[in-house]
Amino acid sequence: MIELPTLYPHQIDHKDRTRSALARRGRVILNAPPGVGKTRMAKWILASSANRTPTTTQTGHSLFAVHRRGLVDNAIGSFGEEPVLPHGVIMSGEDTAYGRRTQVASIDSLLSWFIEDGHYHTKLTFDLIVYDECDSHHQTLAKFLKYHDARREEMGLHEAYLIGLSATPQAKGLADVYKEIVAGPTTQWLIDNKYLSPFTYFRATEGNLDKLVLRGGEFTKASEAEAMYGLSGALVRDWRKFAAGRPTVGFFPRRSHAKDAMAQLEAAGLRVEYVDGNTPDEKRRLIFGWLNDHDIDYLCNVQVVERGTDIPRIGCLQMCVTVASRRRWRQLIGRGSRCHPAKTDCIVLDHGGNINRRLGLFEDDPQWSLDITTKDPGEVGVRPTIECPKCQALYRGGLCRNCGYEPTPRERRAQGLQFDGSELKEVKREEKKTSVKSAESLMISSLYMAGRSGRTWRQCVGIFKSKCEEQGTPHRVPRTVTVDEHRYEMILYGSDDANRRVSVLYPFVNGEHGGEYLIPNTETIEAPY
Repeated sequence: MIELPTLYPHQIDHKDRTRSALARRGRVILNAPPGVGKTRMAKWILASSANRTPTTTQTGHSLFAVHRRGLVDNAIGSFGEEPVLPHGVIMSGEDTAYGRRTQVASIDSLLSWFIEDGHYHTKLTFDLIVYDECDSHHQTLAKFLKYHDARREEMGLHEAYLIGLSATPQAKGLADVYKEIVAGPTTQWLIDNKYLSPFTYFRATEGNLDKLVLRGGEFTKASEAEAMYGLSGALVRDWRKFAAGRPTVGFFPRRSHAKDAMAQLEAAGLRVEYVDGNTPDEKRRLIFGWLNDHDIDYLCNVQVVERGTDIPRIGCLQMCVTVASRRRWRQLIGRGSRCHPAKTDCIVLDHGGNINRRLGLFEDDPQWSLDITTKDPGEVGVRPTIECPKCQALYRGGLCRNCGYEPTPRERRAQGLQFDGSELKEVKREEKKTSVKSAESLMISSLYMAGRSGRTWRQCVGIFKSKCEEQGTPHRVPRTVTVDEHRYEMILYGSDDANRRVSVLYPFVNGEHGGEYLIPNTETIEAPY
């Protein structure tokens, strides 16, 4: 009999509700924020399954599947902790143990090892499959399930049950695989009850965000790199100001940015390491351990420490990246959500304007949905934040959570906000009513523009027409205009003077009154058009 891991009461409730939904729907997602212990709950479920006697339509085997090698290593480490869950590993470089009731594998290994010429060619199939980070590579999982379940049907076995694990279950195609999302307690409840670390947020020195280009729901890599260029010096200053002494992970868009930052940080006396996609797995694990033990101060990271990374000691996340997706933003800041005895909170230094872009705080709980027709959770329901005038922390509510200062109504209004005693709200500014200008006023403005730029009367009339169209009024040239108590006749339609320069026809544009179109006080003028 395999010993089951101990769970907190909220984990027991979440696990039980997931198993009930699984019995009804067959394929569900266990949804909880990063750091809650989704893998530990899955370990309990897998161990419980291994303790059961299989029926005639079952094989007695379960699978914990992931989409990349690093997550296989994480699972091996978690299942190897007390109480140990005996398991085999289906991956190159590892000794296989197919006789064990629980197997751990990457989805790519399963496809290449077990499927050939469109057929699942082994008798090793699984009654229960748990898929980690299920919002990623779910199409690959669906491909595996197609052949796997066809093989089980041939063998007279029940279709495999499937539990997906995810902190951010939102992706096109998830509804083709899963039938229900089972959410756990709210993030704020988990923080208040000390199951997750609280966060403190600061708007750090921002890059040149005007250069960002949005395409396909994310900012282009080239525009992000350009926007974040040259921030290395500010990065060191802001880290010293807000987060000195905290084990920190810095997020960078490109290797060149991370290398520049590393040089600046080392010059400032910090112990710094670097990881990117080319860093060997063994070296990554070693570096992560150094940071967790605070043997290094800072880890410069390029798209590695984004999901599925367990470094509880992280006390600061320095975001030198720009994010458009709330799903990715939540994964990034979730790296600091785990509790550790040596930290009281995790600081987020936002250099990319991400919080002001309404991606929200970690405490916010998006309304995830399998319905691909619903809006992205980042598009709706994100409450405004205020920047403390004293300490620059970003927060919600009245008193600053970092320093205790309460902004004055004037300071809130300066940021477009007001406080109703419990909640910050955006000030609704009524659109200014634009007054409709008279045809004479628009004509005088057009004469000055045309005269001072060397244009002709015909071109002046074109400017006047555009101004009228802008405010939605008819473009009828007035008979006369009055400038400094001097009346001027407008040129008649079809006149030979239409191609002459305005500055010659109406010298008042250069400060001198006169010219052949100046009207004596007693003369009556016909309408030109």
